[in-house]
Amino acid sequence: MTRLTPPWLTAHRAVLLALIALVGCALVASAADGDFAYRPGQLVASLVIAIAVSGVVSYACAALVRVPPGSDSWLITALILFFILPGVIDAGSALTVAVGAGVAAASKYVLAWRRRLVINPAVAGSVVVYALAYAEVGQIGYPQWWVAAEPLLIPMLVIGVLLVSAIAEWPLVAIFLVASLATIGVVQLARGDQTLSVWLISSPMFFVAAVMLPEPLTSPTTRVHRLIYGILVGVLMYWQVAIPVTDSFTIEFVPELALLVGSLYAAGVRFVAGHGRRVPLTVDAVTPIAANTFAVVGRPDRPVRFRGGQWALLSAPRWSAPVWQSTRRVFSFSSADRDTAVEFGFTTARPASPFKSHLIDGRDQILRIDSVGGNFVLPRRGGDVVLIASGIGITPFRSMLRAAVDDGGGADAPVPDGGMLSRVTLVHVLRADDRAVYPEDLAAAEAAGAQVITLVSPTLADGLDDLDRLRSLITTVPGAHYYVSGPPGFVGVTARSLRRVDPSVWRAPWRLHTDSFRGY
Repeated sequence: MTRLTPPWLTAHRAVLLALIALVGCALVASAADGDFAYRPGQLVASLVIAIAVSGVVSYACAALVRVPPGSDSWLITALILFFILPGVIDAGSALTVAVGAGVAAASKYVLAWRRRLVINPAVAGSVVVYALAYAEVGQIGYPQWWVAAEPLLIPMLVIGVLLVSAIAEWPLVAIFLVASLATIGVVQLARGDQTLSVWLISSPMFFVAAVMLPEPLTSPTTRVHRLIYGILVGVLMYWQVAIPVTDSFTIEFVPELALLVGSLYAAGVRFVAGHGRRVPLTVDAVTPIAANTFAVVGRPDRPVRFRGGQWALLSAPRWSAPVWQSTRRVFSFSSADRDTAVEFGFTTARPASPFKSHLIDGRDQILRIDSVGGNFVLPRRGGDVVLIASGIGITPFRSMLRAAVDDGGGADAPVPDGGMLSRVTLVHVLRADDRAVYPEDLAAAEAAGAQVITLVSPTLADGLDDLDRLRSLITTVPGAHYYVSGPPGFVGVTARSLRRVDPSVWRAPWRLHTDSFRGY
């Protein structure tokens, strides 16, 4: 997240707000532009059907499997389908919207493995509608993707930029746009039948990039696979090649089919990595470890595969949770990857979010690990490592160092992925003495050879902007990797200072790694 993003704006809330804003823009455009595809009444009818069917089917399926649905996910799915499926102009279009929304909601329970989503629900709904229309079943029509309309281009660009900035998904979106434009360029060279402006206006490129592609449960969770995923969807969406399967059936990679292939690729990656299922987690204890800081210790019903520095997407669905109250949070692992129990650490703002409040007071005893991922991990080839954290930002470093100490201790104890503790420098900046956490683990790492420095400074806790002070704390070694973790403001300021202290990072940006904790 960027520093301008408020702590309460979670990724799901950002998407929900963006979709609501885009709905408003669509209704205004429909009323003001006589050439718009649908009139306001037709759009409102489509919106009502999508929301009603998605909500009813979601809660009905959840009741059958006795697992509460995500408080906001069903509404997000309905709003996405609103922009994909046709406006209601007759009984056939109304049926199309109802079928698409119903299939999308049911797919969260039917197209799931061990209660883990396999396909983006909005994609599942639109693909089934496409298949039924292709087979000429009843009066069901094709997905229209009417969001790709000229009056909505500027609103989509503005809302899309704000959304992608809020959810910090620019690398994925950028590679998708590059792949899409490159494919369009190749198609233009081969056919030359449309200008670039026509492609941009008449295709849902920006909607897919900002809203659908980054969906957290059905997209890859590590950098390389996310880039491959973005390229794959971007190429297939604009490939313009029809693949004959039978005399009467041909596959054309319309947007929904391109996204389906992307979802299946992501699912394959998860299964290979051992993250193909949703893992229940029994909470054993939630204990205070510092001022406004807590540790969560839980027992998963099966081993969880992760590397030190990675995160888990935890969910605690509740029947009574309102739409605005997200039931998911991302926490970094603080336990070692071989520990039987898993542990997370977090701070609370005032007031604490409902998710964290329910954890602290014991109302949520069962969590679910929906996803594991992240790239904030130590280099596989080892080498010198500088770890800089503010407050609870030390959580991923505790996981890394604890694994290293557990591997045998001593000055040559290997850091995970091949380094040595004697080549690790850890700087932990605290706003006050009562914010100190994990003292035993830091002492163990120091005894095993790591250089551990603790600073208490309300000013530096907002960012190490004193270059001389930063130089005195760390030793710049050629090829060293820098890891910065903490609140977004601290991470941004310290990362800029590191680039000035060690200019070689400009030439090798992959050596600077950041991870932000918002504390909400």
